[in-house]
Amino acid sequence: MFMQRFIAAAAAAVLLPLAAQAAQFQATPGIFDGASTGSQYVGPGGNTPLANQALGQVMDAGDGAFDAFGFYNGGVGSLAQQRQVELLSGNVYRFFDSFTNTGNTSVSTTLNFFGNLGSDGDELVHHAAGGLLVSCENDGTDACGSDPVLALVSGNNGLGQATLTPDRYNVSFEVTLAPGQTLSLLNYAFLARDVNGPTAADVSFAIATGQGLLTQPLLQGLSRQQIDSIANYTLAPVPEPATWAMVLVGLGVVGAVSRRGRRRS
Repeated sequence: MFMQRFIAAAAAAVLLPLAAQAAQFQATPGIFDGASTGSQYVGPGGNTPLANQALGQVMDAGDGAFDAFGFYNGGVGSLAQQRQVELLSGNVYRFFDSFTNTGNTSVSTTLNFFGNLGSDGDELVHHAAGGLLVSCENDGTDACGSDPVLALVSGNNGLGQATLTPDRYNVSFEVTLAPGQTLSLLNYAFLARDVNGPTAADVSFAIATGQGLLTQPLLQGLSRQQIDSIANYTLAPVPEPATWAMVLVGLGVVGAVSRRGRRRS
C-alpha cells in the first residue's frame, strides 16, 4: 500500500505541473550572445564593444516580457565575470554568474543584477518577499495586461535585496572576495501566461513556481564546483550516489529483518 501511494504521489508530482502548463505560451529564447539571440549563452560578462549590449541579457522573451533583462550593471569592477544563461524547460530562465578576484587584495563591492521589464513603467506587484517578486503589467484597472506574469527569484538566504521601481528590477548583492576567491550568484525568471492572455490563475502559478525555485532551485547542467560556489542560496545537502546506495541497502536489510520476524511469529 505504501509503495502504491508513493508511486501515485510521484506520478502526481510529474503530471500536475504539466497539466498546469498545458495552456501556457512558450517563451522565446532571446538570449544575446554578442551577435544574435538563442537559448543559451556561456562566456564572459560585460558588453559588446559596438552596440554596448550586455552579453547574456534576455531580449523580449515573448509577448513583450522584457526590454533587456538579466545582467550586472554595477559593482563588477576588476572582478572577472563568467556567465551561464539558459532558457530551461517550462519558461524558466536561469542566470548563473561567477565572479573571481584575480587581484592581490580583498575586494568588497555591491553587485547589481538588473532587468528592464516590458511593461514600460506600470507594474502590478502581487508578491514581494523572501527572495521572490511576482508582478505583471498593469492594464490600468489593476489587472494584468497582455505581458506575461513574471516570477523573479533572487535567492533564499537574504543576500540579494530586490526592488522594482517602476519597471526596473534591481537586486543588490553585497559581497567580499579574498584574493583568488570565486563566488557565484544564481537568479531565475519564470514567465506565466495563458495562451489566450494572462489570468488570475497565471499569478497563482507564478507565485507557486517562484516559491518552488526558492526551495528547490533548478541546478541541472551545473557542476558540483559551480553549485558549491553559490552564495545567495542555502542549499540542502544532496546525497552522493554512494550514500543513496547505502540507504537502499539499509532499507533492504530492514525489510529482510522485518519479513524474518513475521515468519517467526
